[in-house]
This record gives sequence, C-alpha cells and structure tokens, in this order.
Amino acid sequence: MLDLFARVLLAAVFLAAFAGKVRTRQGFAEFRDSIGALAPWLPAQPVAIAVLAGEAAAVVLLAVPGTGLGYALATGLLAAFCCGIVLAIRSRKAVRCKCFGAGGDVLGPKHLVRNGLLIAVAVTGAFVTPPASWEEPMTLLTIAVVLLAVVVAVHVLFTYGLVARVRELQERSGPPRNQNLPQPGLVIRPFSVTGTDGALFTEADLDGPVQVGFFSVGCGPCRSLTDALLADPPAARFVSVVDGDPTDPEATRRLVEKVSALGRVAVIGTDDPVLSAFEVMAFPTLVYTHGGVVTASGIKLDDFAGVPAPVA
Repeated sequence: MLDLFARVLLAAVFLAAFAGKVRTRQGFAEFRDSIGALAPWLPAQPVAIAVLAGEAAAVVLLAVPGTGLGYALATGLLAAFCCGIVLAIRSRKAVRCKCFGAGGDVLGPKHLVRNGLLIAVAVTGAFVTPPASWEEPMTLLTIAVVLLAVVVAVHVLFTYGLVARVRELQERSGPPRNQNLPQPGLVIRPFSVTGTDGALFTEADLDGPVQVGFFSVGCGPCRSLTDALLADPPAARFVSVVDGDPTDPEATRRLVEKVSALGRVAVIGTDDPVLSAFEVMAFPTLVYTHGGVVTASGIKLDDFAGVPAPVA
C-alpha cells in the first residue's frame, strides 16, 4: 500500500511538472531561461530537454510495479533540482521556480523542503517495493515496453525542441508585415531597461530625435541591417536593444560589441516589457522616434526611403 501511494504521488508530481512545461511555448521558454539564469555555463536548451525527458521517463517507470528504477530516477532528478535551488540561494539570484512551467515563486528554502520531502517519499518507496521476478515473461515484457516508451518519449521531446527552435528563429528572422511594425504616431509606453553601461534607458530618454534598433542573436536580417547602419552611421542618437541568447553568450557578446559602435546598448530577454512598449513583434525592427512618438519604422534602411532621418 505504501509503495502504491509513493508511486502515485511521485508520478502525479512529475506528470504535472512535465505537462506544465510543454503545455505552452511560454512555459518551456521560461523554464529554459531559468536554467540559463541559474547556470550560464550550461547549454540551457539541451539541459531543459533532458529534464523533460527525465520527467517523462520517471512517470513511465513509476508506473511499472516491482522495480525501483522509477524511484531512482525520481531521486536523481529531485537531487539535481535541490542543487539548483541551493545555487540560487547562495548566489542570491532572484530566479523564479519554473518547475511547473510559467509563473512560480522565487526559489528559496521552501522549495528545498518540498523536494526534500519528495526525496524521502522516493527513498521510502524504493525500500518497500517488493522485488520483481525476472523469470516471469510478463516482467521482462513490461520492462521492454517501458524502455521503448522512454526512447519514443525522448525522440518526441527532442523533435519538439527542434521544431520550437526553428519556429522561434523563423519568427525572429522573418520580415514582419507592415501592420506588425510600430505605427507612426504611436506614443511609446513607459519602460525601463538597464544598458550595458549600467545606466537606465527609459521613455524619458526619447525626449528628442532618437533611433532605436531591435536586434536578435542569430538573426540574418539583423546582421544585414547592422552592417548597413555601420556603413552609414545615423546622425541622431542611436540605441540598440539586443535580444540576447542565454545559451550562446559568446554570440550575444559579439553582437553587443558590434552595435556598440552605433551608440548605447541594452541587452534584454524574451518578452521583455520594452518590446511591448514599442510594439515590436519581430527582429530586426528599426524605429525612428521624436519626443517619445514613433515617426517611422521598418526592417531595413530601404523602408525609410523618402523619410527624413532624425538629426540630433
């Protein structure tokens, strides 16, 4: 009875965690980004996919009676999560718990207690699990089916991750339609983002003619636009907003260094409020502003043919 309780409880927890991350793209993206924030030296995307595969495998293995493999995997995953929580606490990083997808509180001691209790349940379940009879054909068949299910789950997860990444890159690099660009007359809403120089960039800095460029790491059209801007530097103040990639800090650094020649630079993450303030929906986007109001926008310099460039 205790074995059944432990299996059901742990399977329900890992199933909820898995479903929360894959239910929406935002849930998976926030979980992936939390890994990058906790451990920048780790490849966030592969690690996030590996965690999903582990959680799916744990659910499947916990459903197999007479074996402690599910308990062992659950204990390993929970221990790894505890290490991440300890890392967040010791580094004093305000990283939110994305174990169940989007949302979540800032990681702290209560999350350690929760995972510690779940580890205790897993260890107890492993001790009370009746041994399986490896001589019974049904036991071997069950193990084979479970292993096949795990392989299929891992394959599906990696395919999902690949498709999601391709779609993300297409959205970033694909030219947006005109109606998706910030429209002339748009009043920039309040925002605040810290520049690489440590100073804040806010709507108050748009008091005169200012050009703002939005670029993303790994974006081909962004590379073309920045090359064109560097070949013919803007006369007005210029601010570059770079959508950094936590999984590729070196590429982010190179892009920041490149656009620094144009003016100030601010690095943001996915869905940063500054994107909503300017109503930017894709990369690249170049915006002409004057007095906090959009005067023109486009994705390449040709879009501004006949439009007087702002002059400081």
